[in-house]
Amino acid sequence: MPDWLIAHLKEGGQIKADGILTVMEQLLEQSPTTRYAYLCHPGVQHISKLKKEGGFCGYRNIQMLISFIMASGHIGAHRFEQLPSVFQLQDWIEDAWDRGINAHARIETGGIRMTRKYIGTPEAQAVFGVLEIPCESHGFKNREPGRSEARLLAEVERYFETPNYDPAYKVRRTNMPPLYFQHAGHSMTIVGIERTRGGELNLLVFDPMFRDSTAIVKLVGREFEHRFPDLALKPYRRGHKYLKKYEAFEILKLAKFTQSSSPAA
Repeated sequence: MPDWLIAHLKEGGQIKADGILTVMEQLLEQSPTTRYAYLCHPGVQHISKLKKEGGFCGYRNIQMLISFIMASGHIGAHRFEQLPSVFQLQDWIEDAWDRGINAHARIETGGIRMTRKYIGTPEAQAVFGVLEIPCESHGFKNREPGRSEARLLAEVERYFETPNYDPAYKVRRTNMPPLYFQHAGHSMTIVGIERTRGGELNLLVFDPMFRDSTAIVKLVGREFEHRFPDLALKPYRRGHKYLKKYEAFEILKLAKFTQSSSPAA
């Protein structure tokens, strides 16, 4: 790992944006193509990679799940005074392997401490396992075109559905944790799901590869009317055009958070 990157990571080394989900909520309300949508807990931060940092998407997605834990007081919140650095996450992963948690990944990677090697769902699960934060992973793999995608989307919609919502609400806010989402070569954080008026389902994601635009960040904390809500939502939607490229997916769920407030709150 180059010295400049080590220095940046020791200083914190991530780009964080708060309040993006509240902006997405208004955009979805205003979108002419949205039939309904579910969103996770609003405290989740969008955390993006540093320029030229390498394959750190997995770490950034773990940080996004931890931002939920910290904001919501979820199980394990007492373990975090601030977002852990990439180095801290690497230490926890190696510690988990030492304890036999997903230790096969050490053989596959040869170790990750102070490297830019890719990590995936097993390493994310190792972090939460060593911190005693309950989680579970699910895989979706089928060579028949569209089957893995259909199963993934159905599972994510079931996950976000809650008996507390009023079907009259177009955008249904929940207190649910976000989901760690992996496919070949990349990972993201699922922050919701959308059903279009045409019947299609789109994942709503925070992608660590991309920063939120200045135009989006300027809308945080404001009520607004957007001229082109679908254009503004494009970086956060992953639908059939994207998902059809892959035949296998994985998600990692934290233990469900108790729904303590109505989506109308």
